[in-house]
Amino acid sequence: MDKIKEYCRKKRFLLLFLAVLFLFGLIVGLYLGIDGIEILKENVLYYAKNIAVQSYNYLLIHFFFLTISLVLSFFAIGIPLLCTILFYEGMCLGFLLGIFSLTYGVGGGLFATIFFILTKLFFVVILIVFFLKCLEIARKMIGKYIYKTDPSIVISKHLKACFYLIGFVLIYDLFLIILGNKILPLFSFLIA
Repeated sequence: MDKIKEYCRKKRFLLLFLAVLFLFGLIVGLYLGIDGIEILKENVLYYAKNIAVQSYNYLLIHFFFLTISLVLSFFAIGIPLLCTILFYEGMCLGFLLGIFSLTYGVGGGLFATIFFILTKLFFVVILIVFFLKCLEIARKMIGKYIYKTDPSIVISKHLKACFYLIGFVLIYDLFLIILGNKILPLFSFLIA
């Protein structure tokens, strides 16, 4: 636990940047959800009626984006892509909160929060750790070209961690495919 605290202390400004990026996405999403409520209200009502038959398959999307970001991190291009994905996830949360709160009131806001926790929170946490690992890979690769250092040992350690993180996300996505449409209907009383 002390190692995690020390690591977070060292990376506090980077973690603050990621938190601000996520919160900015949340604010933009809230605005879009509030602004587009009349257009999308029927879609929200349709979703609420058919919640038990919805599927939550993020497997290919998450695998594609994480793999592409990892490969592009060797050229430092993957870092802006990961920032964009984190901003997008914040925007999704804000949009969900805005549209469900305006449609169903406080219960809708609670349902949107539970929906996000069950389907996306784990991914966002892994995405932040993944971002830090990819940033280290990009930094070491830049150091290799500028200072002619040999970063192979450090890169292999971060690469191994990235593969584990991708594996965790894929296992969680399989969990969502199998149980997502069974767990979320338990909370449908909030939007009834």
